[in-house]
Order: sequence, then C-alpha cells, then structure tokens
Amino acid sequence: MLDWKSNYLEIVRSGVVCAVLPVGACEGHGPHLPVGTDSFITQKIASAIAEELNAYLLPLLPFGTSEEHIGFRGTVSLRHSTLAAVLQDIVESLDRTGFRTLVIVSLHGGNYILNSDFLKLLENRHPKMRLIFCDIKDSWRAALKEAKIETKDLHAGEVETSLILALHPELVKNQKPDFPITAETFKNVHTDHTGFPSDVSSVSETGVLGCPSKANREKGEVFLSKFLQMIISQIKSLSCDRNTTS
Repeated sequence: MLDWKSNYLEIVRSGVVCAVLPVGACEGHGPHLPVGTDSFITQKIASAIAEELNAYLLPLLPFGTSEEHIGFRGTVSLRHSTLAAVLQDIVESLDRTGFRTLVIVSLHGGNYILNSDFLKLLENRHPKMRLIFCDIKDSWRAALKEAKIETKDLHAGEVETSLILALHPELVKNQKPDFPITAETFKNVHTDHTGFPSDVSSVSETGVLGCPSKANREKGEVFLSKFLQMIISQIKSLSCDRNTTS
C-alpha cells in the first residue's frame, strides 16, 4: 500500500490513481477516552480500505468540525468553510498530479459538509475526478447488530469505547461514567439538523452520551470486522474499478 512514506517515483510507477483520505476529529470523549478517538478509528478504517483497494493512503486530517464539543478542553474545531477549503485544495492537488478517484472516510458526524452538495460542486470543478464519501449508516447498523450492542449510544459510549479497547486499550481509562439516553434527554435542548445537541457540555457534564461501562474489547473487534466487511464491499461496488492507469 502506498502512503506518505512512499516516494514520488514509487507512486508514479505504481500506476495507482485512487487515493483514500481519512478525516478525523480532535474532541472530548469523556474522562476515559482520548480526544483523538474519532481519528484513531477513522485511521484504522481508511488504512484497511486503502489496502483492499491498492490505493494511495493520504495522511489523516486530524481536525474536523467539532463545535458541539468545544465545552471540553482539548477540543479543536474547524469552521465548515475551513474544512471545505482544505478539502478543495486536496482535491485540486490530486487532480493536478494525475489521481482520478478520492475516497473520503470520516466517522465524525460533525463533518457532514463532506457528505453534501459540496462534493458535487468539487466534481463539477474537477470533471476528471470522482469523489466518494463513505456512507456509513448501513454498515454501522449491521456492525451494531453483529456485536450485539443494543444500548442507545451517541458519543463516547459502548461503541466507541469498545473500538478503542480493540485498537488502543492502553489509552482507555478505568473511569467510565454512564449517561443513559432516554426520550427526555434532549428535551428543551437545542440540537443541530441531525438531532445531536449543539452543546454537549450543556447536556452531559462528562461529554458521554451512552453507556461505556458495557463496552469490552471483543465487542469492538466484532464490530470492526463486520463494519470493514460492509464498507469495503460498498466502496468496491461504487468505484475504484479504474484504480490503475492502463
């Protein structure tokens, strides 16, 4: 697999014209998970996708739009316009250097500008490029079922804690405060267009929205395996069939 450790001649001689861009986030994930949680998970998934597609894995973009978590120190948030401008420059660079497909991987809901008309606009500006955003909804639901995760889980709960236990167990602290989500949790709380609270700190003192105490490494491994199987199948069906130059 090509990545930023490869030199430009290796990239040229490979004939690869498909790149994979992981877009993460740096934000509070309770007192038990690292602020890089989304980035660690996204990096793993993007790396597996690039390996399977024989693509060029770009360096992870460690910041996303995380305004809803700004109440927790350590969070760094980009404006939507900033994230859009960075992506535009990345696409332009790839286009000018001969790439024809870019697969964008992001598990952070705040980065929703990546899954919007903005990508269509970029494709119109770069007609030789195909931009693919990984739609994770179906893969996520299937992975939840496979891992037998049934709790209502939005942030730093059973799912993300299980995934970090599987990927980086040394980064998970023993203190895992639960914040069960009920029908009343977001009553009279300002939410964004996805139904997520606009200021998580106004709802949960720790930033947790879910039950991390129910997490374990095995659930994380099962979830990750099923998720990767589904998302890779989805992307393959979409497009890197023209992965190398003829």
